[in-house]
Amino acid sequence: MYPEPSGPWARAVETDASQGAFLSVWGPSEGDVWAVGGQVASIGDAGQGMIQRRTDGSWATAEVPADTPLLNWVHGAGDELWTVGNAGAALRYDGSAWQAVDTGVDVPLWGVFVFASDDVWAVGGDAFDRDTMGIVLHYDGSTWSPAALPTLDRDSAAMFKVFGVEPDDVHVVGAAGVLLHYDGSSWTQEPSGTANDMISLWGNDADDIVAVGGRAIGTIARWDGAAWTVEEVGALPGLNGVWMDPEGRVSIVGNNGLAAVIREGFDADPEDSTVSFEVLHAVFGLDDGTRISVGGTLNSSPPYRGLIIENAP
Repeated sequence: MYPEPSGPWARAVETDASQGAFLSVWGPSEGDVWAVGGQVASIGDAGQGMIQRRTDGSWATAEVPADTPLLNWVHGAGDELWTVGNAGAALRYDGSAWQAVDTGVDVPLWGVFVFASDDVWAVGGDAFDRDTMGIVLHYDGSTWSPAALPTLDRDSAAMFKVFGVEPDDVHVVGAAGVLLHYDGSSWTQEPSGTANDMISLWGNDADDIVAVGGRAIGTIARWDGAAWTVEEVGALPGLNGVWMDPEGRVSIVGNNGLAAVIREGFDADPEDSTVSFEVLHAVFGLDDGTRISVGGTLNSSPPYRGLIIENAP
């Protein structure tokens, strides 16, 4: 049995303006976890990337290649580990160091999902320009290539996150409530029932996936294998991060230090995150029941400060 979530959360790392805020956290085991983010001089600036690594419960700054832009997301599978960020940045970890890999694009990449060394997806786009369309890229082991996307039923500036159950069952969420699905051969748009930005998603099975978003009002969407059901939860601020444990319990985080657990449906039980005004941007759980959330002062003008909080079982 996976441990029942419990609180309160505890602050593990706090960074100042010299490093910036954290935007994503992921790890293959409780002894090896990565958090990425960075600093920008102003909104829209490529910025400077930051990576920290947690080994045996202790966090330390990791080296990144020179001129690495701010990093938005990290994910891996097996020995394959990637992070993506502003200005089309993508870094691959070779087991000892991070190496920059050319993606062929210069727009921000907001999300990455890894199946294998020759099967990696990344998504992005200019989130501030509704006249441009978001992008989906695929890495085949040697080259990043843009995927052919369907004509959308609305203007949408960016694709924010990608998650897959199997290589032929991949979902993407994006601006203006765009939801896409890949069946192994082509991408299609799924009806969402919302125009709110959808920021992140996670799941356990092909028929059990949760997406979250909403800039001002928390928005939750659940995929049952055939369709999305969306609900705006007025009691919640905008939501940014989501992770589902093996028992199907869903951890969500968002603005104003919001951390909560959904045990079924759309009912969220708030937790004591020990965070007041900062933004929690991502959350991830480890095999031993520890949950880690990251964020910072992302609701204010840069320079940003960052934080990592942990919740042990």
